Amino acid sequence: MPGNSHTSVRSRTVAAELRKLREAQGLTCAEVGDKLGMSTSKVSRIETGRSGLQADDVLTLLGFYQVHGNRRAELMDLLRRGDEKGWWERQPGLPTLWRALIDFEAKALRIQNYESLLIPGLLQTAEYASAILQALESTLSAAEVDNLVASRMARQAILTRSSAPNYLAIMHEAAVRLPVGGPGVMARQLRWLQEMNERPSVSVRLVPISAGANAGLRGGFMVLEFGDEPALVFAENQETALFQEEEADLAGYRLALRNILNVALAPDATAERLSAIVAEMST
Repeated sequence: MPGNSHTSVRSRTVAAELRKLREAQGLTCAEVGDKLGMSTSKVSRIETGRSGLQADDVLTLLGFYQVHGNRRAELMDLLRRGDEKGWWERQPGLPTLWRALIDFEAKALRIQNYESLLIPGLLQTAEYASAILQALESTLSAAEVDNLVASRMARQAILTRSSAPNYLAIMHEAAVRLPVGGPGVMARQLRWLQEMNERPSVSVRLVPISAGANAGLRGGFMVLEFGDEPALVFAENQETALFQEEEADLAGYRLALRNILNVALAPDATAERLSAIVAEMST
């Protein structure tokens, strides 16, 4: 597959997976290059996707890392479609997309997330997340719910590391008033939200009910920005999730974000509103 200057979200996902496979085996780029007759710089370029990914190189690396079967086919399919901008999947393709999201969150320098009815996933407590998952999909077993909750909790590690991204979480006031999991679960969730809001890298903003109709009515989305790669938008609904990377799409989401922030409470007013809601739930 010829290389090109545009590195799509699919190509970036394949490149990141190759890096993780190497690191899982405790190898350096130089060691892999020596074994396969590649230069260290070539292995490094492949893992960033900056020089374009060649199918032969990716197949060679997957064979070296002993990746076979469905996972190999999945990665090669992503590579085959790597020149396509954007990426959307319907179930059951979401697990692949979610692996990509987790990796992009870990690399992002700035994340801006709007939610209309839910506390954002990066700020959810385990019991709140469990209640949401059970409500959304009643057929999940207890073990499946536990695994999904554990994955969500693991995602949140990016907010507590020393190089945490700048995270802006905007949510409609309905999200913090919706009684998920009962009063106790919701009260603990809101106290956790208050605690996270005190972190220097985290900022929480509420859109008050009094704001009325606004740009957030179209649903939640996340804008991820990186140091040396194009920004991405991630959004999902009932059965579909998607990444968007076209500049026109990004501009539309950024405009929506500005319009939502224009009707949101200021940081201090948001903190006061959260405290008042917590007090209400405690009475």
